[in-house]
Amino acid sequence: MHVAFSPRPDGGSVADIDRGDGLRLRLRSYDRTGVVPHDAVHLVGERALGLTGGLWGSIRAGALFDSIEITGGKPRHDRRAVSDRVRRENARELRLAEVLVGVLQQSIDADGPAVKAALDAAWGSTESGPAPGTVDQAARAVDELRALRDRWRTLRPGEVIAYTWPDAPVRRRRRARA
Repeated sequence: MHVAFSPRPDGGSVADIDRGDGLRLRLRSYDRTGVVPHDAVHLVGERALGLTGGLWGSIRAGALFDSIEITGGKPRHDRRAVSDRVRRENARELRLAEVLVGVLQQSIDADGPAVKAALDAAWGSTESGPAPGTVDQAARAVDELRALRDRWRTLRPGEVIAYTWPDAPVRRRRRARA
């Protein structure tokens, strides 16, 4: 899945998405206070930490949200049912992704061990055990977020910052034995 972030004139951001299944989407973010777009923090953080059921994994799997509009392609006839199923199956990880993204936004200038400790502390408020990801993954996430921040600040009108979200694994159906 290909995602291109661009600034909106009102201070928010837009993500144009080619989901890879023929459908094109536009995600309007309502962030106006962060140094990087909130939804881009989701993409960078979820990808770095290996979260597959957060915002971007859910969008890839067919979830639609109020801030998403279909801009191209032919939507599936059962898109609402698919979206509801994906959102129901990923509800826990979607909530946890918001917690982790909040930590990453606040920790953008910290080092890997400090970010991992903050992620673990936030995770521990609702879950047991450590947060997903290693110190190296946390460091990679904030390194990439710092680069995004620097690039976002200098982005000119009409320019985009592009990312790729990994394709979902193909689920193979088992054939019934005769």
